[in-house]
Amino acid sequence: MILCLGLTPALQRTMIFGSMHLNDVNRVKQVVISAAGKPINTARAMAVLGAECKVAGFNGGHNGGLVNGFLAEYGITSALTSMSSETRICSTLIDESSGAVTELVEEAPRPSPQEIDAFIKDNITLLPECDLLVMCGTLPPFAPNNFYCNFSRAAAELNIPVVIDSHKSALLAVLPDQPLMAKLNLKELETTFNCSVESEGQLLELMGRLISNGAQSVLLTQGKDAAWLLEGTQITKFTPPAIDQHKNPIGSGDCTTAGIACALCKGAILEAAVQLGLACGAANVESLLPAMISRERVMQLLTSTASVST
Repeated sequence: MILCLGLTPALQRTMIFGSMHLNDVNRVKQVVISAAGKPINTARAMAVLGAECKVAGFNGGHNGGLVNGFLAEYGITSALTSMSSETRICSTLIDESSGAVTELVEEAPRPSPQEIDAFIKDNITLLPECDLLVMCGTLPPFAPNNFYCNFSRAAAELNIPVVIDSHKSALLAVLPDQPLMAKLNLKELETTFNCSVESEGQLLELMGRLISNGAQSVLLTQGKDAAWLLEGTQITKFTPPAIDQHKNPIGSGDCTTAGIACALCKGAILEAAVQLGLACGAANVESLLPAMISRERVMQLLTSTASVST
């Protein structure tokens, strides 16, 4: 069982426009409602791949009830912690004429101190039944920088591998607990180290810092461009698969994380796990909703996911 832990799930509104213009009236062609946010996107893709997973986060109000209904539809076991506040709504705006995708992200509401304590206690209690812990997402303002450490330390004591998909202080604080993988994209790497990456050498040097600080491996993704895996001193470069159509890239990083986690739980080596993850991420771009992927399409794309050790 995989525990997919984040703090801020969302009710997602995906709105499709024939064309969209700022400072003007825009008429929506179609609106699709779903459950999303990084922990739910990741867990949804895991469920498609056949993994048993539970999703953790704060959830409440009418929106929270809708989220719970979607989780049941997706085949995900809810470990969401109830809160009195209303679960946030996030909106994706898709302009069919230009292909532009705009994401409007509401800030998550602040749970009470009692709700935060319950979240920590409940999810640490779940860890002994887990084969893998995935922690994903930027920490919201109400959570301290070391919030994920509550779970990474407990997992380390239980010898449960950890994959963390985050950046900045939330990621750096967890590294002493030696997560199996730290995953982030180029922009997140630059933000973490407050710099602009100008070369492959600099990129690998910054990834190396994460290894030096405790990560067992680091995966750096760049959308359709090359991804890099650093495992100790071993460097592997990946070419993500080409896709047929671009619909909505939101959630592709989460699907990549899901594929990696599922492969690792089946005993795959890191290189093979990353290949499956990249195939999942590519399949997501072809889908209208985050993590609305099919296993068949993922397997097709997997055959064209190339890697080379450098």
